[in-house]
Amino acid sequence: MGPITTTLTALLSLTTLAVAESPAGTPRINSISYSGSGCPQTQAKFTGSLNDPTLTFNHFAIEYPNTVNRTANCQIHLQAKGVSAGWQVSVKDTFVDGHVTLDPGAVLDYFSTVYYSSSADDSATSKGTLSNDGSSRIDKAVTLQNHFTDRAWSSCTTSSDDGFGILNINFRGALRNEKSYFEATSETWDFEWRKC
Repeated sequence: MGPITTTLTALLSLTTLAVAESPAGTPRINSISYSGSGCPQTQAKFTGSLNDPTLTFNHFAIEYPNTVNRTANCQIHLQAKGVSAGWQVSVKDTFVDGHVTLDPGAVLDYFSTVYYSSSADDSATSKGTLSNDGSSRIDKAVTLQNHFTDRAWSSCTTSSDDGFGILNINFRGALRNEKSYFEATSETWDFEWRKC
């Protein structure tokens, strides 16, 4: 098995302020949907809450060389209420579990983008790369992590019944260079709160 080279770079620049504890009570998800070539509505399932969210895939697979599905994405659209006044939330990390097969020279690029529909221009993107720099095929289970050094923060909540708007989290994978395959099985996220 050849070595794997992993790089992670944070893109875009947002102001990061001191992080506070989480708000009192547990915010409840009141709306969730998803879209994209990697997660048609009937081919994905969400379980858990904001404290332990999991999106399970049943259709997220890409292959190279392939002119049709060498790249795929899944975007989740989430709303929650029950947040006490004076809080903002952001996505700190995304984690995608799956399986990858990379021939020597093959590369898997993976991207996570986060934004709120009310301020789509204030997005944050993180990119990771998994490459086979060795001389033999890599065939293994992987967890792809994207960490956001710069954040997209929600608007400040104003009452206990207030929500933080529509949060959009997009994951995209793309293969290049040599024969390769990637299948995502699930995705989770870590959230962070701060006072505002």
